Amino acid sequence: MKNYDLIIVGAGPGGSIAAKTAAENGLKTIFFERGRKPGEKNSSGCGLGPRMFRDFPELMKNLTPEKCPSMRAGVAARNYFVNDNDIVAGYIMARPTESVTYEPAKSWITMNVYRSEFDPWIAEFATNAGAELKNSTLIVDLLKEDGNVCGVIDEKGEKYNAPIVIGADGVISTVAQKSGLRNRWAQHQVTITSQYDFQAVPEKINNIMGDEALAVWWGSNFPASYQVFFNDGFHQGLGNWMNWWDKNPLYYLNRVINLKYYQRLLKILEAKPRELQAHLLPWLDYPYNTHTNGVILIGDAGGFPCPLEAEGIYPAMVTGKIAAEVAAEAILSGDVSRVALKKYDNEWQKTSVGEEFESGRELWNIWKALPFSPKETMSWFVPMIMEILGGIFDWSQPHAKRIRQIVSHVKSYMPKATPFIMGYVFPLVAKIFEEDLDKIMDPKKIMKILPKLLDLLPEKKKRRSDKVK
Repeated sequence: MKNYDLIIVGAGPGGSIAAKTAAENGLKTIFFERGRKPGEKNSSGCGLGPRMFRDFPELMKNLTPEKCPSMRAGVAARNYFVNDNDIVAGYIMARPTESVTYEPAKSWITMNVYRSEFDPWIAEFATNAGAELKNSTLIVDLLKEDGNVCGVIDEKGEKYNAPIVIGADGVISTVAQKSGLRNRWAQHQVTITSQYDFQAVPEKINNIMGDEALAVWWGSNFPASYQVFFNDGFHQGLGNWMNWWDKNPLYYLNRVINLKYYQRLLKILEAKPRELQAHLLPWLDYPYNTHTNGVILIGDAGGFPCPLEAEGIYPAMVTGKIAAEVAAEAILSGDVSRVALKKYDNEWQKTSVGEEFESGRELWNIWKALPFSPKETMSWFVPMIMEILGGIFDWSQPHAKRIRQIVSHVKSYMPKATPFIMGYVFPLVAKIFEEDLDKIMDPKKIMKILPKLLDLLPEKKKRRSDKVK
């Protein structure tokens, strides 16, 4: 049996940061990767948020195109709105806004890279710090002594001993299940995501897309579909909670790919499909059961992806760093009990990740009810939004009359929009502003007044010439 101070199962970004932090704290650390190298798994690409560059500056300043040739900054993001007839009814493009407070968030929204480049790059920081990386090793069970976890067992039966094990082994976490922290996630807690990866010439991407590197396709016939551009290609994917699907996920993804507008985009980019990918992802409104005697869960294993858009790399890195620091302190004190490791929850709750989950339930609920409920919500949301945003560009009537037509048409959506606003929008606003909201407005009163205000708008307007007579 091999002895260590700390064992980390998983060599993704979270596991690597945990290994790096632990080694820097003087712990004899080993971290395991089931693939032949970190990043060799079927999820392929990701967008790195600016918070990573803010919170891990000494690390992220070393991320360059030489290290990750796929790098492409997501300076601009486009939102496509697709109606019931699978027609792109309109789109909106956005860049970082004036209220953003720090760099690099003022300059770009995400930095897009392929995981096959990013994961081994970040794992190298851990090995340089002194952590041992063992590739091509699948951990299948946990060692226990007197009912408490004291190590791991790999598929060949080899045993590794340590007072604390950190589970960084993703959505289907062996560490979580074997430690008794949970069984598999329930269907409403996990999503399945399928995506196509396309190859395209960098010059084509740059000349045609400019500084656009992100897009969301909001559809009435499919769940929200994301598009992420890299230096030499792009992803198109979509997902939804496991209890949602009535058809194969590829049926819905193919509806996006087969849009006339999308086929035109593929043609002008001369894009060629090179891989089909699929993966599971936990998507919770709040993490729970994140630790027990001798065990800490981080990243996807602990249910930490963002409750709104399920971005998981930043939360994995933040929780990985904290888990290693808490583990180092616990090992030094000789107390690795569940009570001692409670400090892990206390610490991550103080971070940006914890702040995100303060409104987790409200964020999770509104997202589930909007872009991931195409038939129930997007079927009226898309035409309503495009009526508001697109109607003013219509020259079919005098502009004043056209605006009145738009208002009248928007009123027709209120029977569906009002329950949605009351059920999802106001709870989110109330949670974010809490007691401050009472000083500003009463949501129930506003929703009673708004339809009445719309009703006060007259159907016909007197001509100016009639007034001067």
